[in-house]
Amino acid sequence: MDPGRNYQANHPLTEQEKKQQQFRLFQESLPKVSQLAFQMLLNEIVPQAMAVENELNDLNSLEQTGDRTSAVEGERKGEGEAENIPINDLSLQEKEVSSYNTNLKIQPSHKLIMELAELEDEEKYNNILKRLRNIGFEMGKKMCEMLVFSNNPNLHFKEMDLLLIMKFICRDVWKQLYEKPIDNLKTNHRGTFYLIDYNYKPIQAFSLSEEAPAKELKMVEPFLEIPLGLIKGVLASLGYSPEEVICISSFVDKPADDRPKYGFPKGVSFHVQVNMKPK
Repeated sequence: MDPGRNYQANHPLTEQEKKQQQFRLFQESLPKVSQLAFQMLLNEIVPQAMAVENELNDLNSLEQTGDRTSAVEGERKGEGEAENIPINDLSLQEKEVSSYNTNLKIQPSHKLIMELAELEDEEKYNNILKRLRNIGFEMGKKMCEMLVFSNNPNLHFKEMDLLLIMKFICRDVWKQLYEKPIDNLKTNHRGTFYLIDYNYKPIQAFSLSEEAPAKELKMVEPFLEIPLGLIKGVLASLGYSPEEVICISSFVDKPADDRPKYGFPKGVSFHVQVNMKPK
């Protein structure tokens, strides 16, 4: 006799366990995406963020141009002061959105990444990084909720040491997203943690020399914004306010026995500082 079935017969599932079982069955029924395709999709978010920022800037320029045109036309008609109507208050036909979208300039991803690396407008650059972090933040919140529900919805992280929560990020969250755990976790036991990934998957295909100049490394930095947001999103889901969590990244040297002949020569250290207890 199957001992598992015998146990279930004597111990019927609770409502929560039934929901977990249904959720796992639902997950198994979903179509699967290859890890390679998923990593390519993650990487494509970076040039897409640049393209979105370019489009927003173009829309702002179009709005300002439309306001100036309305003012000039009003003066020509002798109406005195022309009424400036914000573009958001106009109809789609008046905005000529269809005409605008038809003329959108579509650029290859590698050109958008190069444009981002050479961007001199600091405000625009920071807007792009913020957009990437926000995407990672939302991913982190949703992934944390999914992992907690599917594993143990009765788990109370408020009662857990912060180190155990960081281990949850390093092991469960990282493995779910990158199919591997964090390589090393260091802490001073006072709220400061270093999550070190010597082979951060999204950038492993980037081929640079060990003496890569700062300009080439700068091209890679935006690809680290999503995991920074991811970490803050997980912590926010567990009750740690984003305003009290600082996340930054830096490149670190790989161990001598782990340095590849080709591909990306550096590892990544995610520095996390938590300045509060969970709510």
